[in-house]
Amino acid sequence: MHRAVMPALEGYPSGWFAPEYKYLTEVWTTLNRRLRPILARSNKSEGRIELTTGGVIEFWSLKDNPDAGRSRKYKHIVIDEAAKCKELERAWNEAIRPTLTDYRGGADLLSTPKGMNFFAAAYQWGQDNKPGWASWKMPTITNPFISPDEIEEARAALPERVFAQEFEATFLEDAGGVFRLVRNAVDKGRAANEEPREDLTYTMGIDLARTEDFTVLSVMGSDSRQVYFERFNQISWERQLDRIETVCRQYNATAYVDSTGLGDPLFERLRKTGISIRGYTLTNASKENLIDNLAIRIEKNEIRLLDLDVQTTELLAYQYELTQARNVRMGAPEGMHDDTVIALALSAWGLGRRRTMRINSSSVEQRPIEDDD
Repeated sequence: MHRAVMPALEGYPSGWFAPEYKYLTEVWTTLNRRLRPILARSNKSEGRIELTTGGVIEFWSLKDNPDAGRSRKYKHIVIDEAAKCKELERAWNEAIRPTLTDYRGGADLLSTPKGMNFFAAAYQWGQDNKPGWASWKMPTITNPFISPDEIEEARAALPERVFAQEFEATFLEDAGGVFRLVRNAVDKGRAANEEPREDLTYTMGIDLARTEDFTVLSVMGSDSRQVYFERFNQISWERQLDRIETVCRQYNATAYVDSTGLGDPLFERLRKTGISIRGYTLTNASKENLIDNLAIRIEKNEIRLLDLDVQTTELLAYQYELTQARNVRMGAPEGMHDDTVIALALSAWGLGRRRTMRINSSSVEQRPIEDDD
């Protein structure tokens, strides 16, 4: 409320949006009470508070009205319980975001998470440092006015999924999620990369990107534990390839890289460095096999993952849908990435395989085969 009021005190218009009218009532009442000394006019049916400073605060319900606020101009807007707003993406892109143009205004999207939707995508943009975006997660425990004992009582009484969403601000997968029991596979608090061990062998998954997406390196040990993670973008191919070679040699790993399209010439350049690397061509069928392998290993608790918000979020968001031809299509929701998923899946693909050498007249090739046992 403070962030919406400050521009109005300076004579600018602000907007307050919510999923439906019942979410506006408390804010409306509170602001009318606190701003009473400088109220010029207040009309609840119009959803409009006018101040003697010339500033205005307007209130909008997005229920069945994604065009709310269209053609207005605001210095600042707030979208309360944003994850519950129907057609939030359309409302933001077509109506709300344009209202900030005239005054180069800002926006706060506030909400308890509710599935992997546009609000989840916007949160991830902030985590990815997308220009113009920042995001924060504030679990209930960070509220100094709520007793920790009350929170622990809720933890004991509520289903784990409900507590995670409502008290820990956790984004949970929806019914279309590919990966189940993801959080069971995460070693809570184990986020740091680990040094290689002589008693283990390693596989590394590489998902390549240059600008919009991210290049991700993910290393798994033969004990089925993820031990290394790195994610970067907007750097030259030369620096990326050098980093990949360095990490691969550090762990003496066999690397698996998406060699489809753009990845093919880069795979060839990596192969010429002498590191142990195999290309994986992603077609609909091969991608399904790759993702199914990872999903099964996670569900059976056969692998242990680093505790990384970006990776966990992408795994939970990853979804499938049936096309009109009744084929399964897997991928990240619109506005989100799947780079960490592909890299992790490639590193998991090498688990349970061993390397053999096949020598012919022109090359030496490492071929992964299934273990005899």
